[in-house]
Amino acid sequence: MKITIKDIAKATDLSPATISLVLNNRPSRIAETTKERVLQTAREMGYRPNYAAVSLRTNRSYTLGLIIPDIRNDYYATYAKGMEDYCAEHGWNMIFCSTSNNPSRERQSIEALCTKNIDGISLVTTPPEEERNNYIANRELILSMKIPLVQMDLTAYKKPINAVVSDHEKGGYMAVRHLIALGHRKIAFITGPSALEGSQSRLVGCKKAFDDNQLPWNEELVYRGNYSYTSGLDGIDYLSDKDFTAVFAFNDLMACGVYKGLEKYGLTVPGDISVIGYDDHFVSGILNTPLTTIRQPIYEMGTESARILIHATEHEDSEPIISKFDLKLIVRSSTRKL
Repeated sequence: MKITIKDIAKATDLSPATISLVLNNRPSRIAETTKERVLQTAREMGYRPNYAAVSLRTNRSYTLGLIIPDIRNDYYATYAKGMEDYCAEHGWNMIFCSTSNNPSRERQSIEALCTKNIDGISLVTTPPEEERNNYIANRELILSMKIPLVQMDLTAYKKPINAVVSDHEKGGYMAVRHLIALGHRKIAFITGPSALEGSQSRLVGCKKAFDDNQLPWNEELVYRGNYSYTSGLDGIDYLSDKDFTAVFAFNDLMACGVYKGLEKYGLTVPGDISVIGYDDHFVSGILNTPLTTIRQPIYEMGTESARILIHATEHEDSEPIISKFDLKLIVRSSTRKL
């Protein structure tokens, strides 16, 4: 037999209105002890809310959507876990879509989420330069449907979009400052897509560290990557005939490719070449030579994304939010003093 709000009201000797306020997490002056009693009784009785009825009554689904390039990548999976946990804690649901960084699939995902009366969307994408316009068009589609949107960087940012971002200029600066402090002067770089603000800002931070230390910048030691493992390998092929003592890969996945690429040329980490990454992917700490990296609080960024979207849904006149997260240098064994 399906348990209803009236059944819980009878079991707790409270009014159906009180039960409804608690189960729907609505603002009220109900005591915390009473709320906990209602929730505990609902769990024990096996109560399951009728989301279809709620959606019809409120024009809300209490569901957020997440669109990411690749669920196999721990970076995106960790972000998704942060969103999912926040939603679960606050009585919301989440649907995620993985697009393989294909703008057509991304658009299909947006349209599919909209048919489910989604309340908000977090969009994470790493488009190459040639797909930039398609990415912008997809973002505009979400905005045209009046759906709250959070993006994970400031690429082509404009109001009323929300964003959760890291201070990537600071991150690039921290990575290069660490290598310079170890005595490195010939530092190579494998960047992310030039269309992304996060990659551009990291590069700005790198150049600033060179300027602050009165070091000459060598554009020949910069390889334009795309955040993939393969571009780490390709970057080392490009750098193989050049003189460098350290590599800064703009994410840990490319840094893993750098490891393999250096091995191909008979070079060791950090004996011959020091390597530093970015993100603090879970693999970074368990490599044979654990990777020095810049940690982004990806899980926390996921929870903040969900918080912003739920707030935007419940406060339609709220101003867009740009939430910036700090970074941390994690020193492991892949960098050494010259």
